[in-house]
Amino acid sequence: MRWLFVALLALVGLAASGVHAGEGRRVALVVGNGRYLNADPLANPVNDATDMAAGLRAVGFEVVEGYDLDKRSLERRIGEFSDRLEGAAAGLFFYAGHGLQVDGRNFIVPVDARLDVPAKLKLEAVPMDDVLDLMEQQSPVSLVFLDACRNNPFTRSLSLSAQTRSATAIGAGLAQFASSRGSFIAFSTAPGAVAMDGTGRNSPFTAALLAHLATPGASISDVMIEVRRDVLAATRNFQTPWEQGSLTERFEFVSTGVERPAISAGPVANAPLAVASAVRGDDKATIETLVRERYLKPEPARFGETLGDIFAERVTTYGTEMALADLVAAKSAWFAQWASWKLEAGDLDVVIDGDRASANFPLDYSYAPTAGGAPTVGSVRVSLALRRTAQGWRVEREN
Repeated sequence: MRWLFVALLALVGLAASGVHAGEGRRVALVVGNGRYLNADPLANPVNDATDMAAGLRAVGFEVVEGYDLDKRSLERRIGEFSDRLEGAAAGLFFYAGHGLQVDGRNFIVPVDARLDVPAKLKLEAVPMDDVLDLMEQQSPVSLVFLDACRNNPFTRSLSLSAQTRSATAIGAGLAQFASSRGSFIAFSTAPGAVAMDGTGRNSPFTAALLAHLATPGASISDVMIEVRRDVLAATRNFQTPWEQGSLTERFEFVSTGVERPAISAGPVANAPLAVASAVRGDDKATIETLVRERYLKPEPARFGETLGDIFAERVTTYGTEMALADLVAAKSAWFAQWASWKLEAGDLDVVIDGDRASANFPLDYSYAPTAGGAPTVGSVRVSLALRRTAQGWRVEREN
């Protein structure tokens, strides 16, 4: 819950994530948006981002990650990425989900975007070049991987509106960037073209990237040659990954002579089974009870016991991975500040896919400080990722 960890990350986030300034650090921002509120959902972006985050950690990156992010959450992840990037030798941004180009400028589409007229772009979407500018200002090497050229309903709706309201140029796919020295930008397909989401767990582009990312001694250009070959073969020459670059030094994910790290994608979901399992009443009711009766009703005096029944042994909370014991300490420190609180969730959107599940909901909160004074109030949108274990459903990630 975002409202919970803004302060807590200052207490324990750096220690839990092992962040230290120094030469050789590599930091990545990984975002996957699939469950759009105003468009049909995409099957693979969260899988793609989850597997890329794991792959990048395996080759030594610190990772800030986010899944199914609304605009406010996306901007906060970018801010956290900026903070972590300071002093790093290389920065990397991976995005899977809907993206679009308008007047030659590329935009990330948050899951809550309503893009019916071009004038809303600056309010509803996030410019990709803002992320690249941030990286280029703080790191000598900036790497960007965009699996965001999928067939986009927002492009169609904006194009129809633009024909009657303005001269705005709305293109298919993504446009090339105006980047400065030290950057490398990879697109899942050629500029202006549309990429495939894929029928397995991952898109063709991400699947190929995961397969070749950890090849010892391979430069980033070598990796992209292999990715391009794989994607062309998988799509029967329909999709051609593309890159533009201005690197001034060789970049390898894994150096020559180092043993290849193990990187593997999660299990491929059976689509018909996933659809059927999304409406299984027993599991859905269990998760709703866990969220409403336990997750949203914390008991500070029993945190060690109650959180152990809710969370997995390791949890990623707002991009920071920590052990359960650190999470207990962080939440205890947070709730000690308040005399009372009230947490009210709106409608829960629970989707179950085998042994994995997600729960998304709006949340209104109110905290009364122990020292008296006006309460802290607000509203946020919460996203939980859960896994079924022998002990029941456990929260593995909260955004």
